Amino acid sequence: MFSPNSFVIKIIIIFTMLMSFGFGCRKRIPIESIEPVTLEYWQVWNNSFDMKTLIEKYEKANPTIKVRFRNLRFEEYEHEMLTALAEDRGPDIFSIPHDWVGLYEESIAPAPESVEIKRAILQDPKPGELEPTIKEVVTDRAAIINARDIKRNYYSFVKDDVLRKIESAGPDAPSSVAVKESLMAVPLSVDTLGLYYNISILEKNDIYDPPQTWQRFQEDVMKIAQVNEDGEIVEAGAAFGTAVNLIRPTDILSALMLQTGVTMIDEERGFATFHNSIREEDKYNIGLEALRFYTDFADPVKKVYTWNESQEHALEAFKQGRIAYMFGYSYNLPEIRASRVNFGVAPLPVPVGALGSATIANYWVEAVSKKSKHQNEAWHFLNFLSQPENLLVLQSTAGKISPLKEQAIKITDPELSVFASQAPQARVWYFGKSAPDAEDALIQMIASVVNGKQSLEDALASGAQKVTATLR
Repeated sequence: MFSPNSFVIKIIIIFTMLMSFGFGCRKRIPIESIEPVTLEYWQVWNNSFDMKTLIEKYEKANPTIKVRFRNLRFEEYEHEMLTALAEDRGPDIFSIPHDWVGLYEESIAPAPESVEIKRAILQDPKPGELEPTIKEVVTDRAAIINARDIKRNYYSFVKDDVLRKIESAGPDAPSSVAVKESLMAVPLSVDTLGLYYNISILEKNDIYDPPQTWQRFQEDVMKIAQVNEDGEIVEAGAAFGTAVNLIRPTDILSALMLQTGVTMIDEERGFATFHNSIREEDKYNIGLEALRFYTDFADPVKKVYTWNESQEHALEAFKQGRIAYMFGYSYNLPEIRASRVNFGVAPLPVPVGALGSATIANYWVEAVSKKSKHQNEAWHFLNFLSQPENLLVLQSTAGKISPLKEQAIKITDPELSVFASQAPQARVWYFGKSAPDAEDALIQMIASVVNGKQSLEDALASGAQKVTATLR
């Protein structure tokens, strides 16, 4: 028979048991008693102001993790990075150019499938208390951005840069080998090579639209360029054709080669092929002709002569209104806008008859150091930055192009949208161990032709040999 007294007694017993097993009021732990993890994050192009909002948002959601952001000058960055890593005091997270993943591969901790993160559950301060206390600390297992996400949601060129096939011991036997596609780094933004043009110079020469093809580009340059009797360039039609005083000349040449169908490298066999890329139907060396087309603009005996190595840097000349055309990236926009020059932006020209546009992608990626003691937390933070809503913050407030395909339509800046419109067709090609050495090989190749030290054929062969050395 039910008895009110027996019911009360049972309740008291159950409550006492729960208390003894720790299911009652938990001990209030002062927040200062739990030492937070501090992540060191080094970058170049995103300044502290751009990242501040996102870091604060992350720290608020993860009060046991702090992020210390350091912005370095590009000129000092690589030296600081290499020195710090060698001395085991490097950052937990660092930025590198997209084509440096191979160079830093041994220093990068690939993304895990998931991470375990300690999360503090806070309790609001009571009257008279100044700060919240930690009610309890729990461990969460969180999924991390992976190779499938990159392939599905990011521009296609990203996967070529950040995914690597890594061998490890097989699960069935120690002697077996398993190959896994690992995510080495993630981009927070991307960029593409485009065409800047001076509206005033074009209109002065009765040109009212930027060129869509390289043939029109040639015609415009010949119409605009002025060279006096002494061979001095009075007005430059374009900053084009040299190995120096341009914004990434090797990207311009690479874009020309890729647009015309040049196979830059044989990735499987590990050697460069751009010097010997022959069109089957007419045995036309398209790599050689791309180099000829490019360097003709710096050759005084050619009709398209418009630029040489003695000119000031293209960006400075463009800001001063002294050249009609310049090739660059969206990251040049703030500096050009500040100059007050009357300019416009257009997609990179393409060969006549091309079915679509094609350009070069250039961007940086974020990686976790293999020497970091907090790899889980570092990848957890990068996973947070890679969420669509956070990438959109960088796109809208910092003027960056999101690496997510779906977010291009959300760009309202008309100039930035031109660069973003090229991203679906943008390409990359270098996947070797030393991008700086490969770039230097291309610069030497261009310079040797411009300075008359080598023929086109010899320069191409020499450049390909040097690039091959960086692939193995």
